[in-house]
Amino acid sequence: MMNLKHLLLLATVLLPLLVTPGSGRAVVLESDTSSEGVRADGPRAVRPTFVKITAAPPARVAQIRGTTVELECEIMGSPTPTVQWVHGSGQTADWDDISVNVITEDTPTSVARVVTRLVIDRISRASQTTYTCIGRSAGQEVSSSTVVHHVDSVSHLGNYSDMPLLRPSAAVDSMFKNLKGSRITLHYKTLFENMGTTVVLPCKAIGRPLPEITWLNEEGHVVDSLQDPRFRTLPTGELIITGLRWADMGSYTCVAKNVLSKDESETFVYPIRPN
Repeated sequence: MMNLKHLLLLATVLLPLLVTPGSGRAVVLESDTSSEGVRADGPRAVRPTFVKITAAPPARVAQIRGTTVELECEIMGSPTPTVQWVHGSGQTADWDDISVNVITEDTPTSVARVVTRLVIDRISRASQTTYTCIGRSAGQEVSSSTVVHHVDSVSHLGNYSDMPLLRPSAAVDSMFKNLKGSRITLHYKTLFENMGTTVVLPCKAIGRPLPEITWLNEEGHVVDSLQDPRFRTLPTGELIITGLRWADMGSYTCVAKNVLSKDESETFVYPIRPN
């Protein structure tokens, strides 16, 4: 049975599906409460193919040089959208000190809400840089850009009083200047997927040293192949669920931890009956 938390998460996914116009074939989502996840009736909602930005980063911000800051973007799509950050005239943000977040469409039957964070640790000499979050799905594309204005110190913020200041990430003692705390830069917030399929839940993290990834279930227990051979965590951090079942519905927490700190993100998985 779904609890109140599950119902609220479900509502945040179903509402955009019902009100968002789409193109291509429609797919039926079916609520199911049987032990095997199969029933002939139940509430249905048409899921079109679409992609939309559900939480955009700010349009303009100021950043003090020498600080590490973040931009966050949330994109929802069906099928699961590709998500990418680019900067300037379209070059992929791929240097060492910036997280590169790319998700590919693994299956055509899924719908997901993707959260991606761009951690900016190195600033160019230019007075400003544009960063763009791009989402693509089923031949459709959406994007949102942020212009980051670089300032030398707090005293120079007077010229940028009309825009928010990007808050620096938590600093560490100078003796750890070559180390960086853990930060999750990409995960699914919610995922709808057909029962019987293989699900891949991403959890990309940055840090020095590279964080160790652990997945927990709703009871706080480690999810791995020792508990259930259908579950396994890849060295790159993804949680694989083979043969998705109705009983697998729920929240899965990714924990990224290194010697300095840890970060957590939660993914809600909702199995659906195949069309």
